[in-house]
Amino acid sequence: MSEFYEDLLNRHRWVRVMADYSCDGVWDIEGNSCGAEELPISPALVERLRRWQAHYEAIEDAVEEEDRLHRESDWTNFSAEGLAIARAVKAELPGWTVFYFDEARACVVPLDGKRRLRSTVEYEILLDDESCD
Repeated sequence: MSEFYEDLLNRHRWVRVMADYSCDGVWDIEGNSCGAEELPISPALVERLRRWQAHYEAIEDAVEEEDRLHRESDWTNFSAEGLAIARAVKAELPGWTVFYFDEARACVVPLDGKRRLRSTVEYEILLDDESCD
């Protein structure tokens, strides 16, 4: 990745964890896909992000001809791992804003005729002591 995108990540201290084809599953504040190695995180977490991203592509390839609802358990397990990764990113970057895009909520959960709000599928990851609960 270019130095420009790495600068965006570090200057804004903001990242979205979201899988998509041909990426590492991390995005800057302007919506650009970035390399996981551009984040100041551990090599183990970089690898975990890349494995998660590869899992996304495997699921997408498997359901290309099928209705995504028939693969609900795949998406639920995938999203649970993604959330765990987003929390690990936040733990390693406590001063950063970390958002997570939940694929299961976006693609599997039925709408029941209602418009899905972005806030129901994408949300900020907070450390336990930042919670408003």
